[in-house]
Amino acid sequence: MFTSHKLRLLLVLGALCAAASAWALKTDKNQPINIQADHGDFQGNSSSSNGTGVYTGHVVITQGSIKITADKAILDMVNGEVQQADMTGNPATFQQQPDHGALMHGMASKIIYDATRNEVNLLGHAHLQQGSRLFTADVIRYNTSSEHVVASGGKNGGRVHILIPPKQSRGKSSPP
Repeated sequence: MFTSHKLRLLLVLGALCAAASAWALKTDKNQPINIQADHGDFQGNSSSSNGTGVYTGHVVITQGSIKITADKAILDMVNGEVQQADMTGNPATFQQQPDHGALMHGMASKIIYDATRNEVNLLGHAHLQQGSRLFTADVIRYNTSSEHVVASGGKNGGRVHILIPPKQSRGKSSPP
C-alpha cells in the first residue's frame, strides 16, 4: 500500500514538472536589476563588481519579468551578476513570466536563489503556483534548468499538497 502512494506521488510530481514551463524569460538575465528598499548597504570591490548588498524594509527587486518582494534581501555579486540571493519576509514573494505558460508565483518565509545551481529554494510555508496548478509544502526546491521540483512537508510530519486542475475540453466553456 505504501508503495502505491509513493508511486502516485512520484507520478503527480512528474506531471507537475512536465507541465511547468521554465521560469525565466530568456531576456530576463539581460535586463538591469532594480532594487528599492528603505535601507541599502553594499560592500564590495567596484573594479571587479564583486560584493554583498544587504537591503531592508519594503524591498522590491525587479529584473525583466522577475519581481521579488521581501522584508530583507542579501545579494552576493560576482563580476556584476547575482550569484546568490537570500530573501526573508512575512512572506517573501516572487513572480516571473516564463517564455511559455502562465505567470509563476512563489512565496515563503525565506527564498534562496542560487544562480550557480539554477535553484530556487522556498523555505517555510512555501507556495508555488503557475496558472491554476498549486504546490504547497514546508520546503520546495525547484531547479530552473531541469524543471525538477522536490518538496517536503517539514520536520513536524507536515504534508506536501499538489493541486493539478483537470484539463479543459476544447470548445467547452468553464463553469462560472
